[in-house]
Amino acid sequence: MSDFAGMEDLLQDFLQEANDLLSDVDNKLVDLEKAPDDRGLLNDIFRGFHTIKGGAGFLNATELVTLCHLTENLFDRLRNGEMQLSPELMDIIMAATKGVRDMFGELSGGVQPRPAPDDMLDALRHVLEGGEAHAPAAVAAEPVAAPAAAPAAQSGEPDWQALHAAVTGVAPAAPAAVVPAAAEVVVAEAPVQPHFPPSGRRVNDKPGAGGAPVGRRVEERAAVRENTIRVDTARLDQVLNLSGEIGLTKNRLTSLRADILAGKTDAETLHALDQAVSQLDLLVSDLQNSVMKTRMQPIGRLFQKYPRIARDLARQLGKDVELVLAGEETEVDKTMIEDLADPLIHLIRNAVDHGVEPSNERSAAGKPVKSVVRLEARQEGDHIVLIVADDGRGMSAERIRAKAIEKGLISEEEANTLDERQSLNLIFLPGFSTKSQISDVSGRGVGMDVVKTNIQKLNGAIEIRSEPGKGSVFIISLPLTLAILPVLLVLLGDQPFALPLSMVREILPIEKDKLQEVGGKETLVVRGEILPVISLARLLGWPQDRDPEYGVLMQTAERSFILSVDSFAGRDDAVIKSLDDFRPRGVAGVTTLSNGQIVLILDMKELLSDLGQHLDLGPGGGARALEFA
Repeated sequence: MSDFAGMEDLLQDFLQEANDLLSDVDNKLVDLEKAPDDRGLLNDIFRGFHTIKGGAGFLNATELVTLCHLTENLFDRLRNGEMQLSPELMDIIMAATKGVRDMFGELSGGVQPRPAPDDMLDALRHVLEGGEAHAPAAVAAEPVAAPAAAPAAQSGEPDWQALHAAVTGVAPAAPAAVVPAAAEVVVAEAPVQPHFPPSGRRVNDKPGAGGAPVGRRVEERAAVRENTIRVDTARLDQVLNLSGEIGLTKNRLTSLRADILAGKTDAETLHALDQAVSQLDLLVSDLQNSVMKTRMQPIGRLFQKYPRIARDLARQLGKDVELVLAGEETEVDKTMIEDLADPLIHLIRNAVDHGVEPSNERSAAGKPVKSVVRLEARQEGDHIVLIVADDGRGMSAERIRAKAIEKGLISEEEANTLDERQSLNLIFLPGFSTKSQISDVSGRGVGMDVVKTNIQKLNGAIEIRSEPGKGSVFIISLPLTLAILPVLLVLLGDQPFALPLSMVREILPIEKDKLQEVGGKETLVVRGEILPVISLARLLGWPQDRDPEYGVLMQTAERSFILSVDSFAGRDDAVIKSLDDFRPRGVAGVTTLSNGQIVLILDMKELLSDLGQHLDLGPGGGARALEFA
């Protein structure tokens, strides 16, 4: 039974506000390391702990009150100049914030938090009494099971699983929670359940009384997705106003309908009907856009978790790394924010671990000792672009090819056909890793594969640019929203199908005499590049009664190709309806046209995956050839 029976709403409100405050405190702590005498930062952090303590008092969470009170007193001494911030003292403070987040996790499970570890409380009391700062023992999270065949982690390497859990409050496989903003209202998308899981198990923890290990509870609760969304009240006011306008227009249409049924069909009545229908069309379009905006959230709510992650990982690796954020105000579909958490953590982790050199290497190369990792978001047209860049050692396309051959992921013959872009993309292959030693941070060859898979699930693409000695840039391109998808409608006979417009580059006529066979496969030369021609009818297993007349030049992250179709029905913005209960292979969802016809939205990546080597005709999808098309 919950320890908070009858107080569930109060608990939920506290957790939402307190997680906001603690995430803000985490970011300010990272800034405080760079400016330890900043009174503004010290005051803000003090107020954060003070506010959390007050809320915890209402819930009678005495252990949380105790930990916050000690930390609050510590910052009171710092802001009054009675103590000086040192690296050892910062370690104590960081451990305390992790302890607070651990307690939030226990509260989200409906139980009063257990006391903080004795060494953490003793360290806080010791420095408050004027003693020398000594960081408490690491508070480890319950480790996530490694693959059975994986060797044990090398000693001295950072504990990535513990680091992730400590900072985000969730097990690594779970998406990070969306951090709400102030002056907004909460709209529940489903019955609200506490969603912040315990971040792990303290060193003195034991399995729960019910017999279930703490680690299992962590995994179960971590799987619960964020089920509320905070919406600016101005946006809700706009939705309400548009709903009222639609109601008035509906009344006008009802009146006109009655007049027409009564036989009033003069020009003035028909003109009024036309105006009312046009007005309704405009209002519905505005309402649709306004409702979509309620799903849009500033990506900064996700970004603000990462400076602490980068700081702690760099410190454990003995590197000096600063994570710079840009474009935090860029708005992204709320469901994307949840699904972007893991890919971005992997990219930042790899930038700090793989990309950034140790300080001595940077000095020898004439670089600044402090390296910079940049995380940026911006909107470009109907797409969101995310960039993770570092100024580290960069990647060698030749070394990546050699490592892929060594691991048996590609053959030497295949490697010789790859250009630099394709060679860099080999790091996305399952099992690829350039690390010679396996650790909790890297070396198992699963991280970048997860990144690519998760980005593709969002109908996005990822591109790599790298220069040895200067650094690497990962560019993620995503649709603005997952609910509305711009599509190209193509025809097989009279049956329309929808293709994601983001993959379409141009439309070409297919002339039979210009088709060539290369390796037994039909190809067409476009501006000197031989591209495979893939029949949509063949992909779908449909009979092909006539030769296709048109081709759609499409491009994925790995290949370009021409999809042959019979004709086109135009472009549309599809409102996607998912097929969760029954989804045929190669179908991303369905949409309805203006005439009421239901159209399948094709998942081209899934359809093409069945073709295997059909698209392997060289770099970019085709070998270079003399242009004749």
